[in-house]
Amino acid sequence: MTEPNTKEKILNSAEYLFANKGLKETSVRDITSHAEVHLAAVNYHFKTKDGLLEAIMEQRLIPLSRQRLRLLDKYEKRFGTGSVPLEYALYSLIYPEIRMCFEAPHFLKIAGQIVSHPDEETYKIFISNFQDVFTRFKEVLIVSLPHMSEEDLMWKMHFLIGSMIHTCTNYRGLTLLSGGICELKDQEEIVNRLISFCAAGLRSEVYSHPIEQDE
Repeated sequence: MTEPNTKEKILNSAEYLFANKGLKETSVRDITSHAEVHLAAVNYHFKTKDGLLEAIMEQRLIPLSRQRLRLLDKYEKRFGTGSVPLEYALYSLIYPEIRMCFEAPHFLKIAGQIVSHPDEETYKIFISNFQDVFTRFKEVLIVSLPHMSEEDLMWKMHFLIGSMIHTCTNYRGLTLLSGGICELKDQEEIVNRLISFCAAGLRSEVYSHPIEQDE
């Protein structure tokens, strides 16, 4: 196995420190010390700390989007464009993210920080990485759920995305609340449970609770 080059060392150290120390709390000097490189190397490769964070997002999110779209292309060739079953479309969306949970856990911690306490510019950059995938899957779901209004679909896609993010970034809460019964160990089981949950939610009617007066 070849040793990581200077740029890779900086990326690896930054990802680790951003995840475990925090985005705001980690300084460029923390990163260079951990990576055992000179400060000039960060300036040369990434210009700024924000540039380094953006490079980490690109390193993780571009391959994630490509894998999702490759899976969807595969199922469109198998079933025909406009005929991909809902569960297969969801597999294309969910499986790559759960795989990332296991292969890049540090990045999922960073993503949790960006989503929970967003700096506006960082959040915009983060979300922009999902635009093509979101648009493509929205088109597929419109066909799969033809009687659903666009407003309802957008809300349900919002809840779907939230379910995936929460599963990957707050799994320790599940382990604690379940008393250890549930753990993030089996990729296939987690993917299948999420698909079942999200497919049911997407197909459901909007619930209307009777109005109650406060006592």
